[in-house]
Amino acid sequence: MSKIDSISNDDNKGISRRSFLRSTTMIAGGATAGMFIPGAIDKVNALDLMKHSNQPEVIITAKGRALIAKMQAQKKILLIDSMIFAYKLNRGKAPTENELLQPNEIVHNAKIQQQIRLSEDAIALSTTLDSDVGPFKFNWSCLYCSEYDTIIAITYPKLTTKTVDGPGVKGNTLIRSFILNYSHIAEITNSAIMAAGPSFMAHQRLDNVENLALQAIIDQQGKDWFIKNGFMVLPMEGVYKVMAGVAYISGHRIELENNRIIDASNKPFYIYVDAYKNNNDIDGLETKFNIIISNKDLKNYVNTDGVHHYYCKLCQVMTDGSVSDLRPQNTVVDKGWAEAQDHQAIESVSGLKIYPISRNLVVGDTIPEGYNGLRIDDKIYRVTCNGVVDKIDTNATFVIVNKNKYFLQPCIEGQSFYSIDNLEHYAPLSDWGDKINYAAEICRKGGLILLIPNKVYRFNKTIEFKDINVQWDGTLELCSNVIGVVLKYNVNLFGNPFILRSRSLDHFDQTMMMLTSSKEKINGKWRTKGCVENKITQLKIINGWIEYHNHSDGIVPDKTKLTGRGLALLAGSWTVGLSTQRSHEYVWRNFVSDVYVDGFEQPYVLEAVIDDINPNRWITWVNGNKLHNLCARRFKQGFVVKSPLLRPNGKIGGEVAGNTCASLDFQWSKDNAQCFLSCEGRNNKFELMGWDAPKTATKTIRFLRGNTFPAGYAEASGNIVELYGATLRYLNGSDLSPLVYETNPGLNTFIAEGSLARNIMPESSPPTVGSALTNSYIPKLDNFLAFINDRPGCHVKLLKNGHLQSKVDLAPMFDFNPESSVRLTVDKGDEYQVVISLDGSINHFNMVGSTLGYNKLSAGKIDIDLHDRHKKSVYSSRQILKTANVTGFINAANIKTIVITYSGFEQVGKLNISAVYGQTYNRNASQGLMTADGACWMQDDIKINKAGAGVVIRDEVNGQLYRIAIANGELKLEPVKK
Repeated sequence: MSKIDSISNDDNKGISRRSFLRSTTMIAGGATAGMFIPGAIDKVNALDLMKHSNQPEVIITAKGRALIAKMQAQKKILLIDSMIFAYKLNRGKAPTENELLQPNEIVHNAKIQQQIRLSEDAIALSTTLDSDVGPFKFNWSCLYCSEYDTIIAITYPKLTTKTVDGPGVKGNTLIRSFILNYSHIAEITNSAIMAAGPSFMAHQRLDNVENLALQAIIDQQGKDWFIKNGFMVLPMEGVYKVMAGVAYISGHRIELENNRIIDASNKPFYIYVDAYKNNNDIDGLETKFNIIISNKDLKNYVNTDGVHHYYCKLCQVMTDGSVSDLRPQNTVVDKGWAEAQDHQAIESVSGLKIYPISRNLVVGDTIPEGYNGLRIDDKIYRVTCNGVVDKIDTNATFVIVNKNKYFLQPCIEGQSFYSIDNLEHYAPLSDWGDKINYAAEICRKGGLILLIPNKVYRFNKTIEFKDINVQWDGTLELCSNVIGVVLKYNVNLFGNPFILRSRSLDHFDQTMMMLTSSKEKINGKWRTKGCVENKITQLKIINGWIEYHNHSDGIVPDKTKLTGRGLALLAGSWTVGLSTQRSHEYVWRNFVSDVYVDGFEQPYVLEAVIDDINPNRWITWVNGNKLHNLCARRFKQGFVVKSPLLRPNGKIGGEVAGNTCASLDFQWSKDNAQCFLSCEGRNNKFELMGWDAPKTATKTIRFLRGNTFPAGYAEASGNIVELYGATLRYLNGSDLSPLVYETNPGLNTFIAEGSLARNIMPESSPPTVGSALTNSYIPKLDNFLAFINDRPGCHVKLLKNGHLQSKVDLAPMFDFNPESSVRLTVDKGDEYQVVISLDGSINHFNMVGSTLGYNKLSAGKIDIDLHDRHKKSVYSSRQILKTANVTGFINAANIKTIVITYSGFEQVGKLNISAVYGQTYNRNASQGLMTADGACWMQDDIKINKAGAGVVIRDEVNGQLYRIAIANGELKLEPVKK
């Protein structure tokens, strides 16, 4: 209600019927108004409104543009007949023109119901999802042409829940609209010109609802009316007192909570109440009012800002100071009638049938059947019960009716949330862990969304969620050495979930958040439910021993406190004390995205176990989970997969397989990091960005055995690791053996597709996928010169004006990291030369290049010279110095020396060499190229050393194979016998 602290109430937020309707996003009867564009649409302001509104971005797809252009060229009509609604788990930040829609993501397909021409180049399309459609939720929508099976345009609405009619509950009605902009789009879509009626957009429908409600009040009680003595003006010792009370002015409800004194001279005059509101404001501002004095007759009007003013005379003050009451006497009604009208309005917008009507519930009341809302302490609570009220909790947490306890859900804005703050003063439970478990059970049974507000909640008991949606905006601070939060099945965490290991917790060796599901007693029988369909987004797991105050990256005062696990997926809940029941357990089809873990020994763990009591009985597995965009800092083992793979009887059990782990972004910690990945599972995929592994790092990616079976059984095999975009400048050696380790080499695939350390051809390792001798991994060869300073038989030196610069570290120019470079001081006329000697082998180059980063050189030139073993120039190029200088694609064969010269500087400055790189073309036997081994004196020839071996050729006519052989100095062709 409006709070009147002065004659004007502009600064006080009251709740009019209109503002109540709009703040709840409800239309009378329980229909929700939803739109892409707020505000009314007309031919003049539609496009301007679209530009300045906060509607989600609409993207026309590439196929949509192509189809529109085709239809325009052929002068055919394009029928956009559907609006598709979908839920995308891993939706991006904004729609893209080549976006795909999977069938299993579609939740509803609605027909376009209205199509309006806004201009020659803009049309508006809308559809209404009535209250009998649903239930589902969506965060993705598109316009679709079924005739050509084409998605025309895409938008990303905020996550929206569509409810449906049910017993005693009215489902919401959503109105969704697109505005489509394309040159001459109206012509090929046969869009009609917008009619003058205001029914197209949802808030106009809201206006209609309000107008009908106002008209109903006016029809029943009159245009202006007052409740008893409300707003009556009385003379009092030379001043005038306006009595507190309630009035309806042109159907709009206002309330003066305290008597108001008016001191005025210049009699006679009228005292008016001026009720006003902005009907064009889509935020639905409440009705405000002023009490004003005027000696003229005032009439209702709308000012230039669209504000509606409604006047009503309260009285006339005569020359002698007497007062004539001018309030309409025939419409001064009893307060109970008005309260009944408010009651009906609340019922209408909330979808509840509320008891009692005009007072609060008290002990001893008998609640009739059919009610699903109670009025307690002037608030409305959602609860379905009937019978005699035995008790009302003083904290409004529950009521006891007919000796049964019913929990109360606050019905503010008609939403379906239950806040854990409702239990803040609930005496039977003292710890927030117990309170959140209690609230979760309320929500699970009542189909409500659990709300964790944006506060800090300290807890000491493990929290368990199952079959529930959780709007988690606050911080849960774990204060005991227990598992923090357990997700069993069908849990959807959204908002900004944040769980913190308390600084007060001195010892911690548990897990902050765990996905697992033990055996449950369902309908009297123990069953394996499975840990499935959990969805986690935007989760932060932080160790409180990291100090972020005044340190954006955080500092750690005591590194011994970086213990425990962050997020774990576990099949085998009995191993951590969550159950005494041992059974088949599986963790499957869970979706985890956008998680950040800082300060734990093992940030991410996938684990399946073998029962140590009955090892051949139970099967556990963690398979088919999707984990995306995981970040970690300050860890020992970034991602851990623990999996024995087989039970002692040789059958599958304890398996971790088929999991997709994409966009892993792990920052190496110089204090305690051991590896990025340790994997005992099989057929998993890891896309890893590993930062700043030091020169001493070894076995940063490990494929290990989690069992004692003989070699070849239950191996960590079939895994794919793709390392990309990493900073690995200090990895020594030309092969990747320090980086990757396998217990049994060659069973997994390692792909280095990043710009650093990718495509390296080692001279000291055999050209195989994996070598049992060196554990090396040989990718394709693009950046042949990477880590050239550490390559055997290769040497690099830097000369300045002909003098060797022996103290300059040249490694940064070969690690291909644009953030590092060799920084050189330049004086006018200086010349720098980088000389690369490839003594160990002959190399054929497709391209050689140099990249200069972070420099502002006014002038200069670069010479790239390639020499063979006779020091003869094979290729030479001079170019103007640029950020990047490359030779382009060349065929420079038998290269032994590369010389890159930087000169022609006209002023003092800095020369920063970010990278020197080259691409070879003798890197893959499948290309049919053969070269000498580099150590043979016959360096320009092919030599076959093995006895009996030779070159085999095929007869293209009959397919016969022949070997080229030499016998007694004669060259012969010998048929090869199969």
